[in-house]
Amino acid sequence: MKWGDEFAKEANAQDLICVVTNRVHGWPETMMAHGRKCFVKSITYNVTRNMYFEGVDTKKSDDKGDFVILCGGINSKLRDIFLIPWKVFFQTLKEGKPVNTYKPPKEYFQYKFYIKDRNGKWIMTVQGGRRPQIDVTECRYHTNEAIEQLKQA
Repeated sequence: MKWGDEFAKEANAQDLICVVTNRVHGWPETMMAHGRKCFVKSITYNVTRNMYFEGVDTKKSDDKGDFVILCGGINSKLRDIFLIPWKVFFQTLKEGKPVNTYKPPKEYFQYKFYIKDRNGKWIMTVQGGRRPQIDVTECRYHTNEAIEQLKQA
């Protein structure tokens, strides 16, 4: 599901100007939200493991912006929005080890990460390297709360 599009639609309905400025294979990747440049990812929820997981192209870490908006849902409903400062998110990713997600001889490297609920704390862990982690509990919002946070940013 394209949760980033769902978030942008809801944000615009609540008077937060939110425009997708770049798409990759039809998926929103960058948006301007209340004048802030945001990297956007629709993250997938794994019900049995109680976690979100996704990958990010290593080249994206060279870009600059204000926030990373991770949009996740469950049962066809947008549920969790993680608003993480851009620099914090990408510095954490860079501490991991990029993984080739294609079968050889093709190559496409991504930083793979997951966000898991651990007894009420949401922890983001990056695959590889020293397996860096950050607590993103305070970055987790319901849709309306995330919209209000971006309005105040």
